[in-house]
Amino acid sequence: MTPAEVAVLTALSPDRTLTAAQVQLAATLTTWRTRNALAHLESRGLIVPSHPRGRWQITPRGRAALTSKASRFR
Repeated sequence: MTPAEVAVLTALSPDRTLTAAQVQLAATLTTWRTRNALAHLESRGLIVPSHPRGRWQITPRGRAALTSKASRFR
C-alpha cells in the first residue's frame, strides 16, 4: 500500500463519506494522486462508491488494512 492510499483511507476513516475533492483536501494530495489512489483502493475492495453519487466510503476490509498497514507510514 502506498502512502497516498494510506492517506486516502485515513481521510475516510472511521466512517466518513467524502467526494474526491474532499478526500484530496483531507489527505493533502494532488488531484492525480488522489484519483489514482481511489481507483487502486476500489479495485482491491478497500473503498466503495457511495450514494449520493461521487462519494467514497471505506469498507470493513479497508479499515482492517488501514489498521495493519498505517503504522508503517507514521
